[in-house]
Amino acid sequence: MREMVRSLSLVALALCAREAGAAPVKVELKEWRLKNGLRVLFSPMRQVPGVNVQVWYHVGSKDEGRTVRGIAHLFEHMMFKGSRHVPPEQHARMVAAVGGSDNAFTTQDVTVYHSTVPKPYLDFALKLEAERMRHLHLTEHTIKSEREVVKEEKRMRLENSPIGRALEAIHALAYTRHPYSWTPAGDLPDLNRVTVAMCKSFYGTYYVPANAALVVVGDTSEAEVRASALRHFAAIPSAKEPPRVQLVEPPQTSYREQVASWPSQLNVVLGAYHVPEARSKETATLRVISALLSAGASSRLNQALVRKGKLAVAAGGFLQSLEHPGLLFIYALGLPSHDLAKMKEQLLAEVDRLAQEPVAAKELRKVKNQLATSALTRLRTMSGLAHEIGRSLVIDGDARAFQDEAKQIDAVSAAEVQRVARTHLARQNLSVILLGTKTAGKGER
Repeated sequence: MREMVRSLSLVALALCAREAGAAPVKVELKEWRLKNGLRVLFSPMRQVPGVNVQVWYHVGSKDEGRTVRGIAHLFEHMMFKGSRHVPPEQHARMVAAVGGSDNAFTTQDVTVYHSTVPKPYLDFALKLEAERMRHLHLTEHTIKSEREVVKEEKRMRLENSPIGRALEAIHALAYTRHPYSWTPAGDLPDLNRVTVAMCKSFYGTYYVPANAALVVVGDTSEAEVRASALRHFAAIPSAKEPPRVQLVEPPQTSYREQVASWPSQLNVVLGAYHVPEARSKETATLRVISALLSAGASSRLNQALVRKGKLAVAAGGFLQSLEHPGLLFIYALGLPSHDLAKMKEQLLAEVDRLAQEPVAAKELRKVKNQLATSALTRLRTMSGLAHEIGRSLVIDGDARAFQDEAKQIDAVSAAEVQRVARTHLARQNLSVILLGTKTAGKGER
């Protein structure tokens, strides 16, 4: 979502693509492997004299294990705490000193480090990334310090937020076996158990060339990227690919509902349906369904619950498309004066309607145009394109998968929307958290 550039020319391009049958997006992309297993991907972009560098590690919160929930996010912080040749806290300062910026994020499936630097500093950015891939310092002092930072982030963003707590709770309610049952924020007691030895084991297992992808997008050449990648990464010893999560979430066969026990100033209904993994052929249809329900002021949930129904102050949803089967979320937020039961009833009725009635051609075309515009927008920036390449490689299993997204969405029919809704948006596949001003202290059913 970062650095999205919206323009009239882009909207026109999206509309023209729809009229022409939405041919696949063509992006020049070069891909190769170093001998140690590191995958390198490069796409030229000449509009700005800069480069975006991303390193995608195929490790997220699902890979942690139930006794160290939060170590993946903690490790994201540790990667900025110093290495053999870079003092603690200096990585980001060194990037900023050459006119660049950097950051990182952790999800259920990946941990990603990204920086944007002026064109002459591509080699410098790769040198810094190779340095912390190979020579990271892990000490009791830095682990203790960052552990407290991560714990405070969890408190601020989730534990002190009624809606944040509801998001954690619904993952735990929807997943009974799979490690998606917890979020990247982790668990406070588990974070307290993390030791230097655990971090060294995690580093040696997951922060290895065979488990990483280097993505470079910007105003440079393939020859420069190849030379720089070889110069800085080739000497890093190879290691075997790490173990992968084998747990499979069993099918949900009955409706689940939990009434939150913590206080809230809002009435909230939060629902989650199990959906297939990102690389499923049904993902394009699920994107269309999510847009029908929640994309913009004219979306079905906003119209039914906010504009017309006056049952809530906000309503929508989003698709959490993951490496393993994910979730499609729906929500409604209301004031204390709004009836929680009626909010839930109308929210679920709107989802049910997708399976019961075929969507009109005009409405279907509208959301396809919205999705096309959004997809094309992401490809207009260096960071957006690099993210799409990395996500496609790690989550979809094909670095070029994003190029077919518009074509796949354009092929979605009203009948397919109805079929997928009947298959995956059934009540027995739904988990719901109810949070309200009058529900604290009630239980689960």
